[in-house]
Amino acid sequence: MSWFLWLLLLAASLSASLAQLSGDGIALLAVKKALDPSDALSGWNAGSVDPCLWAGVSCAQDRRVTSLNLTGAFLGTCSSSHSDSWENLRKLQVLSLQENSFSGGIPAELGALSSLEVLDLEGNSLDGPIPPAIASCRSLVHISLGRNKLSGGIPASLGGLSRLRHLSLTSNQLSSVIPPGLQGLCGTLEYLDLGSNFFIRGIPPWLGNCSKLQVLVLESNYLQGFIPSELGRLGMLQVLDVSMNRLTGQVPAALGDCLELSFLVLTHPSSCVSPFNCTTGDGVRGVDKAEFNQFDGPLPSSISKLPKLQVLWAPHAALTGGIPDGWGACERLRSLNLAGNSFTGDFPQGLGKCSSLTYLDLSLNRLEAQLPPQLPTSCMIVFNVSRNSLSGGVPPRRSIECNDTQEPVVYPSFCSGRPFCGKRRSETCLSSGLIVVHDLSGNNFSGPVPAPLIGDELLEQEPVYELLMSENRLAGNISSSFFAFCGRFKAFMANLSDNQISGELSGQDIGGCKSLVQFSASNNLIEEALPKELGTLGNLSLLDLSRNRLSGSIPGELGELQMLTSLFLANNSLVGDIPENLGQASSLSLLDLSGNTLHGTIPSSLANLSHLEYLLLNNNDFSGTIPPVLSDITSLVAVNLAFNNFSGSVPSSGSWVGMCDKEHFQGNPYLKPCPTSLAAFGPGYMEENLDPVAAPQDPPAGGGLSVVVIVAITSGCAVAVVLLVLVLLVQCTKQRVPRPPRNRGGRKEVVIFTNIGFRFTYENVVRATGNFSVDYLIGNGGFGATYKAEMMPGLVVAVKRLSIGRFQGVQQFDTEIRTLGRIQHSNLVKLIGYHASEGEMFLIYNYFPRGNLESFIHNRSRGEMSWAVVHRIALGIAEALAYLHDECQPRVLHRDIKPSNILLDNNLTAFLADFGLARLLGASETHATTDVAGTFGYVAPEYAMTCRVSDKADVYSYGVVLLELLSGKKALDPAFSDYGHGFTIVGWACLLIGQGRAHEVFIVELWEMGPEAFLLETLKLAVMCTVDSLTVRPTMRQVVDRLRHMDQSSLPFS
Repeated sequence: MSWFLWLLLLAASLSASLAQLSGDGIALLAVKKALDPSDALSGWNAGSVDPCLWAGVSCAQDRRVTSLNLTGAFLGTCSSSHSDSWENLRKLQVLSLQENSFSGGIPAELGALSSLEVLDLEGNSLDGPIPPAIASCRSLVHISLGRNKLSGGIPASLGGLSRLRHLSLTSNQLSSVIPPGLQGLCGTLEYLDLGSNFFIRGIPPWLGNCSKLQVLVLESNYLQGFIPSELGRLGMLQVLDVSMNRLTGQVPAALGDCLELSFLVLTHPSSCVSPFNCTTGDGVRGVDKAEFNQFDGPLPSSISKLPKLQVLWAPHAALTGGIPDGWGACERLRSLNLAGNSFTGDFPQGLGKCSSLTYLDLSLNRLEAQLPPQLPTSCMIVFNVSRNSLSGGVPPRRSIECNDTQEPVVYPSFCSGRPFCGKRRSETCLSSGLIVVHDLSGNNFSGPVPAPLIGDELLEQEPVYELLMSENRLAGNISSSFFAFCGRFKAFMANLSDNQISGELSGQDIGGCKSLVQFSASNNLIEEALPKELGTLGNLSLLDLSRNRLSGSIPGELGELQMLTSLFLANNSLVGDIPENLGQASSLSLLDLSGNTLHGTIPSSLANLSHLEYLLLNNNDFSGTIPPVLSDITSLVAVNLAFNNFSGSVPSSGSWVGMCDKEHFQGNPYLKPCPTSLAAFGPGYMEENLDPVAAPQDPPAGGGLSVVVIVAITSGCAVAVVLLVLVLLVQCTKQRVPRPPRNRGGRKEVVIFTNIGFRFTYENVVRATGNFSVDYLIGNGGFGATYKAEMMPGLVVAVKRLSIGRFQGVQQFDTEIRTLGRIQHSNLVKLIGYHASEGEMFLIYNYFPRGNLESFIHNRSRGEMSWAVVHRIALGIAEALAYLHDECQPRVLHRDIKPSNILLDNNLTAFLADFGLARLLGASETHATTDVAGTFGYVAPEYAMTCRVSDKADVYSYGVVLLELLSGKKALDPAFSDYGHGFTIVGWACLLIGQGRAHEVFIVELWEMGPEAFLLETLKLAVMCTVDSLTVRPTMRQVVDRLRHMDQSSLPFS
């Protein structure tokens, strides 16, 4: 038979098969062609004539297709070119295509499915608007379109779906207001999830008319205003989540009328379980991130009386007053988180009656009095009352039978990854096992050190256990009961620091605790010798016994601790040598033996500590030379050997280069100064050590004027004349122009903060700038002009010549600038040194050949449009500001954040410049001088109108810079007026977001490269930074946390 005849027969066979297929079967094959390019549905073919037998297909008795469930079927594209195929599936009641990889828009032709009851497209990459035609499916009961990229508003026509009970649009890019047209759903709607979108305005009071509503999730939007008291009419409501919006006002007492309410989430639901795993940049454990709701007033007592309440989550919500004590009807309460508010008064004793409570966090409040005797229950997985003012003794351990009644999980997205949501404890194990945290630190508890508070039922699961009792008034010795359950822990972490614990640390007791991973008992009164049994704790990673009264020698057995990373034994009375075999503790990164009476030499074996970063041996009696072999430790970050008896030289190679600081080597009379290092002289390195040409000369005998003095006077007069002319020019032209050197005979000293291996003098700085010539000018701002100065081949610095007359006198300036010289951060431009006299002031900074962010924004290449670059720059600026606001004492407000004050290195790492200069302004300068302390377009509205300065003004300016970075546009642009919001980038961006056009804010190439979820979340953060309300604006620490959170790929859109 010829091939031609064979093909004819095959074609005839296929035609016959298709002829036998029902209309639904033919339609499904067309659907397959559109949705299944990888042939995952290979069983769907014309040779199988009954489509009711195909995978994912269900039919009624008349063999018409009624259900198409292809959840997680690895299907790919989505095309509307085969739209007629949907129209032919007239009897289809269920269409479930969730968890695939569909892209493109939702076909409007789905509106032809008149019998459709369930439409589930959740978990794809669908974009574009929600087609209003869906409202033509009048039989719809369930719509799930969550976790896509849908944009625009919610079609008001959906309000006509009179049978709809479930509407989930979570984690999209939807915007605008919640349409009033949805009121038409109030007769039937039971589930409404609009979380993680861009909805604006307020929570509609009409939602209180949806009498059948059981779940209402509005978290992570732009909603503002109050929580409507009308929601109290929702008698069937079980879940209410309004966290991560911009809500204010009081929590309505009417919510206490929602008698079915089991989940109430008012502020961001932290995913933290373990405080050790939730450390923030400001050192506060367990602080929730990126929360912008700021309520007023107390927590209504009516809420504490809700009979079915399982979870109440309101950390960092700005609540005040006392915590209600009426928890008598709390048999079902499992999780209560009110951490980080401003609650005062006595600890609510009624919580002791909540027998099902497994999670309680009341930390970071101002609660007083004693704990009820029932707390913590032995069944509590998290018990955190840290950072309050509680007193009395810690209630003794009570092992009781835990209430293990399993409640239905009505809010699974909240409970995902979190215990305490009605699950059995056997289901709450994380990847590392069950983690149990009992944190009582930072109070006034007294009495003996208690035994672990964990109960027998939890011990059966071999948990990771953290017992934190630092900063209290616990006294007495650490008894054997403290370590009694070590054999039943997978890991044990204990912190007893800053108490009044005394006595000897029993080697038999602690040596038997093989599960001990971290043990801190610093700043106590512990005596006698370190037990050698510590060397048997093979899992120990941190040991902190500093600031005690320990005596004797350091046990050599500590060298056997292969997991030990941090060893703190400072400020005790230890004697003897450093054990040679301590160099075998191969994981050690921090060794602090300072403030003892140790002697002998540094053993060369420490060079084996390849991970060592900090070596602190100061204030001892060590002698001999510093072993040169220590230069082989490439990981070293800091060394302090001050106040010993070392001799010889400081190593000058390897990681020791640039580490030589006078303060860290002083007090060693036989130790040679750091080789070729100016840092050995410290910040006070002055003219005495500079070029002899610049040194002052003794006056000649006879009292006449020396040639030097005559020249100085002549030069001073010449400079004065030039300055006078320049002042007149400035007054006439109102422009800042570079000035020639103007030292009026004052001391020409240059103070150095940071050694870079070069000797700076007044003369060589002026010479390197060409006498501050315009040819060397690289920038001009409110504080002065900046010049490029090549000090020697390969060494270039930036010299900022300050505007005389705008700053304080020399003495005050000198005091303030020395404070700024001590500020060090990886994202701050390093202040190398300065000169200040009556006639001249300049600062010496690192030079950045890549220039500033302003130039980068408007001249970047396509390869620099990536999310990674945007994220690196945004995070660097944020971390610098958070450091200035939160960690500097006194805090530093920048007051002039703008792209030209942000410099970039060759790796596109951002460095903030001009920090702290605003505080140096003279008395004649006012806070309203935006020419100096702020730039129009970046100045916060409250600063411009009231001259009120705060850290939130810097936050606003940062938000503007972030918008520029994302959009490539300037802060002010007349083109913005076409959008009806003036000339500002803030108004322009908010308008586009409100119209559902958020993607138009971004540079086209940046949006195309994505990832869209990260970009949109960054845009949302930028807008939050620029809102008018100071209470709603995040802190820079919150901004840092949010950006880091994005870097961990855990966005609500992901």
